[in-house]
Amino acid sequence: MRLVRAELLKARRRAATMVIFIVAVVITGAIYLLAGSALGGISCQFTGDCLIEFPAAYAIADQLVFGLGGLLVVVYAAAFVGADWNWGVLRNVIARGESRVNYLLGKAVALAILIAIAELVLFLFCIVMTYVAGALYGIQVASPLRGNGLEDFVASLVLGYPVLLERAAIGFAVAVILRSQLAGAVVGVVLFVGEAIITTVLTAFTLAGTLSRGGFGGGLPSIGPEWFQFLPISLGGEILNAAPGNASGLGSGSLEGLFLQSVPLEQALAGTLIYLVVATVIALAALNRQEIV
Repeated sequence: MRLVRAELLKARRRAATMVIFIVAVVITGAIYLLAGSALGGISCQFTGDCLIEFPAAYAIADQLVFGLGGLLVVVYAAAFVGADWNWGVLRNVIARGESRVNYLLGKAVALAILIAIAELVLFLFCIVMTYVAGALYGIQVASPLRGNGLEDFVASLVLGYPVLLERAAIGFAVAVILRSQLAGAVVGVVLFVGEAIITTVLTAFTLAGTLSRGGFGGGLPSIGPEWFQFLPISLGGEILNAAPGNASGLGSGSLEGLFLQSVPLEQALAGTLIYLVVATVIALAALNRQEIV
């Protein structure tokens, strides 16, 4: 706990903590303010009968908090751990006899706590912005307590949290291996964006192959789950598809969500936790093997 408290105190004093959080808030707020009638859904755009309902409104929050947020936590995790090499902190820690494993695990726990706080604050901010945007565009907003209410809110947070942790672990591990916050952030973002491009291309090829074999019988194509849906970033998206408001896997709004069957939630959660543990173990092993001078 001593190491965790020390890391939380250091995080409060680092500019990256506030900068990345402010970036997330500003982009999230801007998207809500610019969304217009799209917040009311298809019925608003075609019939003029505008109503923002819950848990459907949570689908928008999910994509911002866990989609955009997932990219930002990769960057922040890399900066959070990689800065210790850039500033020579790790050398001093080891010199005073601190265990490398305990030190890195302390940073990981502190990072998990910061992510949990940011997740809750941003999700609540999304709900507030839903009402602000509704008032701005004259769209009625239903009560978030209607129906399952609080249960849907908690479910979104609980399902999204391991997704954020897994994505943060990727940036965390890359920064430890490369001993640099900048390199860790860049490589983490490239992996994040690159996987999205790869899965989209593979989805298109899979659809083309199925069509060439005379599949689908004239109906809406639905195939899979395919192997590339089990890649780390994609697997997190499969968990979000099961969140309230993301019915039938369409909440992601992606090509994969339209044409591929979702990975079962139990498998997606298990796979995400495995990626999380593997990334952490790799980071620990890499730090133990490094020569700190």
